[in-house]
Amino acid sequence: MKKSIHSKERGQALVIIALAAIGLFAFAALAIDGSMVFSDRRHAQNAADTAALEAALTRVRGGSWESEGLNRASSNGYANDADSTVELYLCDNPLATCEGLPADAIPEEYIQVKITSDVKMLFARVIGRQVTTNRVQAVARAVKGKTKPMFDGHAVVGLAPHDCKAVKYQGNAGTTVTGSGIFVNSDCPSAAFFNNSSAAKLKAPCLQSVGGIQYAADALDIPTSCFTDGAAAYNYPPDNIVFPNIICPSGESSSGSTLNPGTYTSGNKFPPSGITSLSPGVYCVENDFVVNGGESLNGSNVIIIMKNGDVSFNGGATINLSGPEGPQSETNPYGGLFMYMPMENQGTISINGNSGSGFTGSILAPAADITIDGTGDGGFEGQIIGYTVDLSGTSTVKINYDDSKNWDAPVPPQVEFKH
Repeated sequence: MKKSIHSKERGQALVIIALAAIGLFAFAALAIDGSMVFSDRRHAQNAADTAALEAALTRVRGGSWESEGLNRASSNGYANDADSTVELYLCDNPLATCEGLPADAIPEEYIQVKITSDVKMLFARVIGRQVTTNRVQAVARAVKGKTKPMFDGHAVVGLAPHDCKAVKYQGNAGTTVTGSGIFVNSDCPSAAFFNNSSAAKLKAPCLQSVGGIQYAADALDIPTSCFTDGAAAYNYPPDNIVFPNIICPSGESSSGSTLNPGTYTSGNKFPPSGITSLSPGVYCVENDFVVNGGESLNGSNVIIIMKNGDVSFNGGATINLSGPEGPQSETNPYGGLFMYMPMENQGTISINGNSGSGFTGSILAPAADITIDGTGDGGFEGQIIGYTVDLSGTSTVKINYDDSKNWDAPVPPQVEFKH
């Protein structure tokens, strides 16, 4: 009897089934082991990211950033043990491998976290693969808070972002700026800085403008090396400084002709009639600050906060006012600040002191239009920051910038996750 043909194929089927089983096993092994590796890599990357951010936050706060970064990685399951290693470096360390930093980056401001993790295989051991290694890294930037001269220490700053004639020089009296220069933040293409009269001369070490500079021949005495347009603009509203946060004292009081610190809301103007001097301290003003011709006002170690209203120091007035003596310190946090008009007050400041007048300290009024008609022989020892600034006076204007006599604004700490 002849054997069936089908009986001869039974052995072949077993071989095919065996090979298929091996293939299925291999795919199962790849899926299980592969998912383990992928899951660990994602987890390790999250751990590196959070460790970098924790280290950066700790560094700007003055703590032990390396220990905190290691602790955060450990809390996420990655420590220096048999299965993983964690490394933290500043990017200026030769062991760091920070890539893709900005061209102007300062490497010591960046923290790199590296995590190496070994994942033990389950099925890949059959083919001799015992362990797969994941390597991930993260970088975060940590810049400590500090104080620095407002708007890079320019003596006169007009912050208007688009207005033409944001800083203007007219009139028939000379203006001299020393110690630092003039910065015009406006991008007006024709005349961010404007002058069309050579009846007097503006002398300054620098004039830098984002937009165009229009001026009459012989009106400016500024070195060509520091006479430029196309400068980089500051954001407006300003975000490169922290504005003063001064607590206003309560009450209104005086002793004879001397006014005491407080918050002044009553009357038509500040200071009240008959006041000729201000005691040291903080004065918060809710109405117009006016000193008329023939009047006098003296005060040292005073800070004027114009919550509302305008400032008018009229011609013929004798005014000698100065803020707390600089430089600032932990015990003298507002050293060098004379007058502050918050962003909410879009008023005006007009200064026209007589020959016996003098002013010391910074005027910070980022939303105000400031006019300097005259400073007197004592001049203005400080920094003038306004929305617009008009130096078009009929009396001599002297502005001298000395950083030690001005308030340096806090710059907030910065923490940035890079990659």
